[in-house]
Amino acid sequence: MCFGLGPSPDPSEAMKRCLSLLLFVLVLAVPAAANAKTYGAVVGGEFVDQGRGDVSASQVLSSLKALYAAGGRVARADSDWAITEPHAPVHGRAVYLWGYDDMIVSELAQAHLRWQPTLEFPPKWAQAHRSDLLKLSTGTVRTPLPPANNATFATYATAFMRRYGAHGTFWAASPSVPYLPINTVEVWNEPDNTHTWGPQIDLQDYARLYEAVRTAVHRVNRGTEVMSGGLAWTHSSLPRLLKAFEGKPLDAVAIHPYAATPATTIALTRYAIGLMHTYHRGHTPLIVNEYGWTWSRHSWGTTKARNVRPYVYAALVGLSKLPIAEIVPFSWADRTFGLTGGTFARAVSAATHGRG
Repeated sequence: MCFGLGPSPDPSEAMKRCLSLLLFVLVLAVPAAANAKTYGAVVGGEFVDQGRGDVSASQVLSSLKALYAAGGRVARADSDWAITEPHAPVHGRAVYLWGYDDMIVSELAQAHLRWQPTLEFPPKWAQAHRSDLLKLSTGTVRTPLPPANNATFATYATAFMRRYGAHGTFWAASPSVPYLPINTVEVWNEPDNTHTWGPQIDLQDYARLYEAVRTAVHRVNRGTEVMSGGLAWTHSSLPRLLKAFEGKPLDAVAIHPYAATPATTIALTRYAIGLMHTYHRGHTPLIVNEYGWTWSRHSWGTTKARNVRPYVYAALVGLSKLPIAEIVPFSWADRTFGLTGGTFARAVSAATHGRG
């Protein structure tokens, strides 16, 4: 019976009216679903520390469970190719050491968080054959380099997805671990940054790398979203990235709108949204998967200690009002970034309930 529509002597007419009401309700529900946000945080530092023996597995798991309780549902961390495949294949046969990635995916799943891996850091044998020396005012440092051959990176991505994607071998061998297969992959981190790509930045080269990895990932799991590596310099790099991808497939775009204040971070994100429309990418998901402030000196987003928590709250609530798919600030484990202690939880609650 359809309540609230009044009596109808004709059963078929009553059924039609019920169906019309149902369709109306479903139409009303669409905007809410379309505007839904996913929240999470960058957690890679915790696994680096665990791998070094600086923290225990139980400590990391406790921290990850706290992220879930605070409203996080995804967690961003590197998949370090150099750790997993330190030696080149012999006679075409690759040997993968999955221990580090197994640790990440299993601990995240136990905390009911879905891993959003950043695929990067080729081993030495697979790196591009060019200088990795970056000259800074403080001295010369060595930087990561992209792979010499995109197909080699695509082969690694294929093996990675066959293990951790939907119906992957890890899940088959680990029935006690909650089943949260990877459904989003990020190709590199900050491909516009000399600190993470090497001195020779070329977003046309990056677009070809992305296309090779995307094709490989989709061959394993067609529904996996492959996002571009989060951009370090949103204002100057995003136009160049979108130009490089003209006429090419692009599942999602990630940006890192670091700025002096929450208002500027939000303004940078608004700028990115407008630019996506300008380049006819208005329907491509935009993801903010790194930003934030710290009271540590000489770091990204350094500000006064008293600013950090208010900035965390204001930025997340403000970003939640924009048409972006995910909000993933930096960094959950580092208390100087102010996400813990209830600030992130209050912000997610306010954003989810439309307050603030």
